[in-house]
Amino acid sequence: MLSRSDVSAARRPFGRASTLPAQAYTDPAVHAEERERIFRREWLCVARSDQLARPGDYLALDLLGHPLIATRDERGQLHVLSRVCRHRGAVIASGSGHAKSLRCPYHAWVYRLDGTLAGAPHMESASGFDPGDWSLPELPCEVWEGFVFTSLDPEAAPLAPRLGRLSRLLARYPLAELVTGEPMVFESAFDWKVLVDNFMEAYHHIATHRDTLEPALPARASYALESDGPWSLLVMPPRGAPVPSDPSDWPEESLLAGCVFPSHLFALTPTHLTWYQVLPGAPGRFTLRIHVCPRREEVGTPESESLREFVRAVHLQDIDACEATWAGLHSPCYRAGLLTPLERPLWQFSQWWLDRMGL
Repeated sequence: MLSRSDVSAARRPFGRASTLPAQAYTDPAVHAEERERIFRREWLCVARSDQLARPGDYLALDLLGHPLIATRDERGQLHVLSRVCRHRGAVIASGSGHAKSLRCPYHAWVYRLDGTLAGAPHMESASGFDPGDWSLPELPCEVWEGFVFTSLDPEAAPLAPRLGRLSRLLARYPLAELVTGEPMVFESAFDWKVLVDNFMEAYHHIATHRDTLEPALPARASYALESDGPWSLLVMPPRGAPVPSDPSDWPEESLLAGCVFPSHLFALTPTHLTWYQVLPGAPGRFTLRIHVCPRREEVGTPESESLREFVRAVHLQDIDACEATWAGLHSPCYRAGLLTPLERPLWQFSQWWLDRMGL
């Protein structure tokens, strides 16, 4: 396991700090510790609210071995519930869709979309059985800027108050008008933090994306804003744009890359949103679901399909970069590198990560 001396170079002030050491990414013991200290305690994004627009809509997923389901009940309230039947443990739903209730396929127990038990065949003769005692367990649920978050920790501190400044920075964008498309799913064979690091800097545009992003969004023009909470925001102005006197007054055509720690990643322009959903797995493994969200009137148009293919092409380039990094991190010759001035978001994230890991 890491010690404070192992991460002393990463703890230096920005401008003199290094990246996290290789062990932070490759050690299975670190992975086990961060599952307990981070993923079981922090807020994780499970959906966009437009995916659960109508009463009766649901979306199932697995989170750290927990089969969960996000629902909108008949009163219009959002819930994140366990989808494990209270009777014998069968998983009661999968995928996404629309339903009036959730029915266990094993013994036909039926649950309302708020998790309460609506029916349990032949249980009326069971001694002391009270349907009110057998609701599906419910997890905390918050909606921030249209993103639905949950936490496996019932005592997790509210998320939205800690993202107030980030919300104000994003206020000019029409997030409510954007529609979530079907995800592109990638089974990823490297540590999730390699992806976060890659997503939150434009320095790699000069090589990895030299024919896709660098021509329009040059690395040297990118910069990060100061953060006051569990988030980071990278601004990537278009080529030739003037440098704003106020960093928060970036050119309209800029691309923003945001991270709500630990792993909620999103890219935003005035016309579309792309968000990355990270579902942690075994050490060095995670499932990535990339959602492209255009304006409602652009859904299904050639422009939206072209955008989706561009996002896929960019991520395929990122996979090559992340897999190369993952291989190099396992080399005995590797030593943590000095962060460039273009990599402030990595430093912001690593300070948060080190705090949560007790380092």
